[in-house]
Parts: sequence; structure tokens; C-alpha cells
Amino acid sequence: MTSANTLRGAPKLWYRSGMRSVAIASLLATLCLSHNVRAADDASRGAARKLAQAGVEALQEQHYDVASEKLERAYAVLRVPSIALWSARALEKRGKLVEASERYLEATRLDAAVGDAAVQRQARAEAEAERQALLARIPSLTIALSGAPAAATQVTIDGEEWPSALWGEPRPTNPGEHELRALHGAEEVKLKVTLAEGDKRSETLAFQAPATPAPAVVKAPPPLTAAPASTQRTLGFVAVGVGGAGLLVGAVTGILVASRHSDLEGSCNAQHQCDPARQSDIDSYNSLRPISTVALVAGGVVTAAGVTLLLTAPRSDRRTELSLGAASLRLTGTF
Repeated sequence: MTSANTLRGAPKLWYRSGMRSVAIASLLATLCLSHNVRAADDASRGAARKLAQAGVEALQEQHYDVASEKLERAYAVLRVPSIALWSARALEKRGKLVEASERYLEATRLDAAVGDAAVQRQARAEAEAERQALLARIPSLTIALSGAPAAATQVTIDGEEWPSALWGEPRPTNPGEHELRALHGAEEVKLKVTLAEGDKRSETLAFQAPATPAPAVVKAPPPLTAAPASTQRTLGFVAVGVGGAGLLVGAVTGILVASRHSDLEGSCNAQHQCDPARQSDIDSYNSLRPISTVALVAGGVVTAAGVTLLLTAPRSDRRTELSLGAASLRLTGTF
């Protein structure tokens, strides 16, 4: 079995000098002598030997995708250190550094007492040495989450789930561009990250905090223009009447909203998920809420405008008295 340095440093020289033939012959001899490997029948082992030979040849010709595909299939049938070593080298050439590291590790743990034990022990030793050299080149990525609870958020990297138990911990990641996606309810955060060999990166997936609604601002009525006293008083009475009706509507609908809210509380859980059978009641409750608010605000503004009209009506002998009770509004006097 040739060394990794020979493979990486001078592949064409290795080919011309005939070392490729030696390596392939050694591999085939090992497979032929692997009488302790009984996971496949003779025909399957024969096909695996041809695949392994073709994979090594493709690797030396720098056809890395073809080499990896063939060696992976051969390794699925004959799981011996020598094939594991070659398949790891092919993965590394394809930029699959994380997968190559795991395959090197597998090679070091496979049984060497098969076929030519010396060759298999050499394959295990080379796999360990090449893995140690590879580890420093593997980038790592660490993520954090903000603006959303971890228990209700899903994170994926390149479409594969990133378990929440590993958030905040460095994750070995292949070099290149990767897409992070975090999903919380209907809100989604996307982030693209490009890693070079040896990078150590940390990224935060940040959701926007829910916006706090601004308090309602009731604008004072515009300054009143001069008008005849009788007309102004008439407008004042009309405004007080309309405003009082608005306040009454707001109060009544407010009571209905409170009553329906109390009634619906038992039909919804802590996550605001409610019984579908109560949907019509929920829709009615949601419709009444804005009506109550608008009626109260509008009624108060119009009533205030009407009172202002009455109080400012031009008459020297006018006398007014405004009283406000818990459930009543009374305006008395002479105008």
C-alpha cells in the first residue's frame, strides 16, 4: 500500500513509475486473501474487488467523484481498513472533509486480522496519520438564537436539521457556502455563511422582537369658528347626543367583549390554541373588540366637542352645569 504523501504529492509520477499497479495489486491481494470477511458471497466479493480497483485508478487520474462513488460501493460490500482508507482519500479530494475524517476513523477501528494482516495494519496506521493531519483543516461553525424560544424554533443547515442540543457548540462543517435557516411559527430567518479551511465562525440567528403597539392618541377638536348662538347651541346638543350614543355603544360592546372573553377562556390553552368548535364565538369576540374601542374613543371626542360648543355659545346670561356619574352624563342649565 502506498503512502498518502505519494498519492497527494506526485500522482502522475506515481502513475508513470508503476506504483499505481503495485498499490492496486496490493489492494486486490488483500481482498483475495480476506477469507475471514464473509459478509458477501464470492460473486459479490468479486464485483467489489473490481469496483475498488476502478476506484483507485479513477482517484489517481483525478476523477474524484467517480473514484468516491466506486469506492463507496466497494466499501459497502467489503468493510476492510484498506478500502476504508482509499474511500476516505477520495472523500477528502472532493472537499468532504468531515465525511473523510469519519471514514479515516472507521478505518482505524476495523479488524486488521483479515487477509494480509500486515497490509491492513499499515492501512490503519496511514488512516490515523492522515486523519490527524486533516482535523486542523476542518472548519467549525457555532450558532446562537435570539428573539425566539429555542423549544419552539427549528434550525437547519443546507436543509438538514441542526439539533437544538448542539446550539452554542462548535460543529465541524465542510468548507464552502452554507445556508442556515431558522423557523419559528410563520417567521423565518435565513443566513448564508462561507467557510474556508480552518475557519472558526460564530453566527447568531436573530428574530425581530414583537412590535409594541403605540398608545392611542385622541386629538383635541379643532378650534371652533364663530357661528350664530342658536346654530352653535343646536350643533352642541346634536354632538352631545351623538357622542353619548357612541359612549353607550362602546360601554355595551365592552361588556359583551368581557363576557365573551371570560366564556372563551376555558376553550383555549396557554398557547392561545382554541377549540375549533368555538370558532364562530372567537370571530364574534374579535369583531366586537375594535367596535368597543372605536365607539368609546369616538363618543368621548364628539361629546367633548358638543360640550365645548354649548359652553362657548355667545350669550351673557347662560348658566350651565355638567355632571358625570358612574353610568350617566347630564348637562343642565340655560343657554
